[in-house]
Amino acid sequence: MTRTLPLFPVYFVDFVGALLMIVFSLIAFYYACRLTRLQPKSVLWTYMFWFSMALVALAVSRGFGHAVRFVLLYNNHNHLWKLLAPYSGGLNTISFTSVAVLTFYYSNVRDVIERVREDAQALYEANLRLQKAQEALRELNQNLERIVEERTLELQRSEKKFRGLFEGSKDMIFFCSADQKIEDINASGVEILGFQKREDVIGKSFREFFADPDQWDIFKDQLCHEGHIQDFEARLKRPDGSIIYVIITISILKAEDGTVRGCEGIAKDITNMKQVMESLIQSEKMASVGQLAAGVAHEINTPLGIILGYTQLLEEDCKEHKDAYESLKIVEKQTKICKRIVADLLKFSRHTPTSDTEEVDLNECIQEVLAVMEHSLNMDHVYVNKNLEENLPRVRGNREKLRQVIMNLINNAHHAIEKEGIVGLWTEYDSDKKEVRIIIGDTGSGIPQEIQKKIFDPFFTTKGVEKGTGLGLSVSFGIIKDHGGFIEAQSPPVEKRFLEAGMETVMIIHLPATKKNK
Repeated sequence: MTRTLPLFPVYFVDFVGALLMIVFSLIAFYYACRLTRLQPKSVLWTYMFWFSMALVALAVSRGFGHAVRFVLLYNNHNHLWKLLAPYSGGLNTISFTSVAVLTFYYSNVRDVIERVREDAQALYEANLRLQKAQEALRELNQNLERIVEERTLELQRSEKKFRGLFEGSKDMIFFCSADQKIEDINASGVEILGFQKREDVIGKSFREFFADPDQWDIFKDQLCHEGHIQDFEARLKRPDGSIIYVIITISILKAEDGTVRGCEGIAKDITNMKQVMESLIQSEKMASVGQLAAGVAHEINTPLGIILGYTQLLEEDCKEHKDAYESLKIVEKQTKICKRIVADLLKFSRHTPTSDTEEVDLNECIQEVLAVMEHSLNMDHVYVNKNLEENLPRVRGNREKLRQVIMNLINNAHHAIEKEGIVGLWTEYDSDKKEVRIIIGDTGSGIPQEIQKKIFDPFFTTKGVEKGTGLGLSVSFGIIKDHGGFIEAQSPPVEKRFLEAGMETVMIIHLPATKKNK
């Protein structure tokens, strides 16, 4: 019989080891349960819980199987162990497989944990940004009322500044819609266009105010093509029919999508400036022609004096020859007419005011002229409508020359009417300009637009042969210029009151005033 070593120590160690495996697995499972309860949402602790549970199952199945085996074999119940062995082995296999599966799954769990950690970090950073945004929003909410108040005050100041510029400007500022209708205009623009209220202008087409349709077409084409126009000179028509001259600067307004939503512009009234420029041009023209006229007059005056003298001597010798005497009388008459023309030329060429000046009451001058001329006016059924301002300031000048100017202008009005009409006479004082004005109007046929700039030119006349030399207005212009004033012609008149009085033409004499009558 072969002797062998006793197996009891091996069985004992195996038995005790199985029991310790069960104990340690239970301890691990206990701590896994505690960690899971502390952090139930932790993926790692959940994984460790199931891993510990698999280990407990493996330890129990394996350790319990070993313990039962030893007990049955020790008590000689080998047949019972043979019955239980397959079940114990199957349970061990299942438990071992579960542990192996959970072990292989650990790498995936680690990846999941890493992703979860990254997501957690991202969430943490997002949470920090959100907290900062909340703090900024809280601060903005706290300061919102102050910011809104500051912005409101800034907008109010800006609007007040713009409105002050808009309303205070002496030029016309206007805004038009895309279809050229006026949407807004300042008070000066309303006044320049000849209206009383802004509501009368709003909604009207800007085209309506252009006196010349062809000029509007040029203006519109240039604006549409270039988008901006600077210093466009235009003639605008007022409701009373008067014409004003303006310089327009205008720009197209576009929306964000590029569509035209209207235009904005500014227009300066240059009517007075244009009249002054025309007067200056006329003055320069008069000065040049006056120098020429003076030279011609002096050259002609000497032979005319000789002709007149010899003619009068021949008349003394030919009184008995009636035919020759009548012929000499005709020569004398025509020579005197020539001398009068030469005298007018000399008056026209005189550029310095006469030293014989005094303070003149223009109302008295008008009454004195009418006393001489009223009879001839009444003969042609031409009546005088006087509107003389009382207490009119005096002007300093030569009474005789001023009477000559008034007589020339009334004569021109009489010739323009011919028969059956009205000559209007007005005197007035402009306290702003410190000037006295004499307005002489008539109900005649008016002055055609194309010759209005020529009427003060020497020798220009529309009267028939032997009815005028064309020097009356030019001489009158020179006299008034020597007195520090100027003459303005309007046909038709600009002011409504003259139109209502039936005047077709008015001649306005502007003279500087000295002082009021006492």
